[in-house]
Amino acid sequence: VEKQTDTWKQWYQRRVRGFGTKVYCNAIVAELIGILKPEIRELIEYCNKIKMWIQLLIPKMEDGNNFGVSIQEETISEVSTFCEFAKVAFDDMSRYFVTRGKVSSKIVKYPHLEDYVQYLSELDEKQFLHIRVFANDLKMIYCCMFDIINKNLEKIKMPRSQMSSNLY
Repeated sequence: VEKQTDTWKQWYQRRVRGFGTKVYCNAIVAELIGILKPEIRELIEYCNKIKMWIQLLIPKMEDGNNFGVSIQEETISEVSTFCEFAKVAFDDMSRYFVTRGKVSSKIVKYPHLEDYVQYLSELDEKQFLHIRVFANDLKMIYCCMFDIINKNLEKIKMPRSQMSSNLY
């Protein structure tokens, strides 16, 4: 009976090295990306809808009493930042497959170089960690957007008080 003393990396390297002419996709990372990509798309759509909603609530420019308008603009800026972060994460997930494909082709071309196998292992581990971090960031983005909008909802909906328009 053989003892199970292999580390994950040793098992992974032996598995990749054993393929010879074919390197398979990392099923775990691919599945996680498949789960996370629709969530990112949905976040981007929500961000765009929220930005448009607030943009349409901004009143015409007038002198004075623009504090509410500045809150609207700041909220749009924050939501835009979240949207850009999501777009970058989406692109990174696509770039992972391109990079992995290039490394896999090197493994097939040069099977005797273990550095490529090690690099592929490190690349998969790095992507797995990126996915974990972004999943947590996704939760934080939704929490922050809710907090910003909820705390400033009155000023977002009515940036100028009714009292100021009656003074003139």
